[in-house]
Amino acid sequence: MRYILGLPTDHVESIDQFGTSHAIAEMATTAEKLGYSGVFVTDHPAPPQSFLDTGGHHTLDPMITLAAVATATTKIQLLTNLYIVAYRNPFLVAKMVASLDNLSFGRLILGVGAGYLKEEFQAAGVDYQNRGQLLNDHLEVMKQAWTGNPISSKGQNFEANEIISLPTPIQRTGASSPPIWVGGNSKNALERVARFGEGWIPMATPKGIEKFVKTTAITDMAALAKRINDLMEVWERYGKKGKPCISIEPWDAGRFGSEKWDSQKYLERVEELSEIGVTHIPVMLSSIGREYEATRSEFLESVNEYAQFVSI
Repeated sequence: MRYILGLPTDHVESIDQFGTSHAIAEMATTAEKLGYSGVFVTDHPAPPQSFLDTGGHHTLDPMITLAAVATATTKIQLLTNLYIVAYRNPFLVAKMVASLDNLSFGRLILGVGAGYLKEEFQAAGVDYQNRGQLLNDHLEVMKQAWTGNPISSKGQNFEANEIISLPTPIQRTGASSPPIWVGGNSKNALERVARFGEGWIPMATPKGIEKFVKTTAITDMAALAKRINDLMEVWERYGKKGKPCISIEPWDAGRFGSEKWDSQKYLERVEELSEIGVTHIPVMLSSIGREYEATRSEFLESVNEYAQFVSI
């Protein structure tokens, strides 16, 4: 099992602790030294007040944040979890992704999702109702742009004629450039994994969260196992080789160090997840969307304690 550390850069109220270049470099280099396989950040460029009032959160720009990680580290992977491609022009995203991939010597994993906040789509001037199709269309354009060949394409808000986008991302045998991991639990999301990607980021949905994030429910291990089986059927139908990476946390064992933390259950869940095909655990040690009063030093202590706990 591999572990990907979530950076608490969503806590912009504590930007001096978690959002400066020095802070990001210190957290990322610590994770790299301890053996975490990667770090991840989230994406909310324009969250509405209603979302923030009900547990939502801000973010730093994902590409800029991960660029700071890239320049401070040498091995650790960089994951967007999740990047809402449809908010942006696909050619601009392709350029940002290729730039970061080269800057990091090929360490970027592009985690993408269809998105769910209607107000955020409206703020970005993007069609909310057709967000899934927009994501598919954008990914298709981006993959063509990454070839370095001339591309002509027309979308809702753009028209490209013989456009060339350089540099191309660093090439990887048997993978897209860069690897794409797709978030979401729906049939469309699974289809998107097989069509465009190398990995899947399912979302556990306890207490009806699936209605809020607009996806299919995964409430227990049995539901997750069934969805993984469904994914493998689609994966094989597309003729994909090997197996996809799958990243999900033991969601029902509590957050490390919190009052609801159940250490024994957590370790048991990690073992169960591994047995059904999960390859990565996203590790969120801060309280995303809620008040987080820890200092960076205290956060780094938790990063070290968690690494020892799971024997990274």
